[in-house]
Amino acid sequence: MTNFEPCAAEVMRRFANAMNGETIEVAGGVAGYLGPDFPLNAVKGVEGPAGPTELQRVIEFYGDRGLDAVLELAPRVESASLDQLNHFGFAKVAEEDVMVRPSAAQEIEVDTIEGSEEWARVQSLVFFGEVNALGLALGDCMKRFEGATCVGIQQQGALVAAAQLCVFDDAGLLCGDGTLESHRGQGLQQRLIRSRVGLAHQRNPPWVHSEVQPGSISQRNYQRCGFLRAYPRVHYVRPRS
Repeated sequence: MTNFEPCAAEVMRRFANAMNGETIEVAGGVAGYLGPDFPLNAVKGVEGPAGPTELQRVIEFYGDRGLDAVLELAPRVESASLDQLNHFGFAKVAEEDVMVRPSAAQEIEVDTIEGSEEWARVQSLVFFGEVNALGLALGDCMKRFEGATCVGIQQQGALVAAAQLCVFDDAGLLCGDGTLESHRGQGLQQRLIRSRVGLAHQRNPPWVHSEVQPGSISQRNYQRCGFLRAYPRVHYVRPRS
């Protein structure tokens, strides 16, 4: 499997459902608005060229909500849309790598976390550097995400690492990997990765994938667990007027 953009679009739909957010369809993908401060407001999963009509709709959708317009594009869509992206003032600002491997039987070395406030707290600490309202809201949203399993690793009765598996028809998405700073360097992320590969195998999708920052420790951990780079996904931003 070499195209995970339909999964990205479905992620945005499910996030919006969990957050009572808003979405519009854009060239086979989804533009999502989850709230004024959420870092995930973006267009995901675009399949066809982003033409002038689609880009204008995206600009207006986010501009009406006081936000910059953010597009996340696979290389083939980027190349087919580049002239229009430049015309409408979009600039490339970031890139992530989509990593993939087949699902397979693995030893499950994590606990399944059901409805735990501590899971949301770990997510907030890892991704926001503190426990704050936005981080807790995002963690709570992820716990209510359709088709998702939240997992974690506990030491001495406390949750020290957390992550999530989201299952779609053809693939699983490994996301939300986070280890408390005081417990890094113990191989906990690799345990989270291997265990979710095994959990995905139990739920039948033949492939699992993740999205990582190029050159990051997370990318190296995924590579150590058998993942290969499928393709880069580029992020474009057009500042609101």
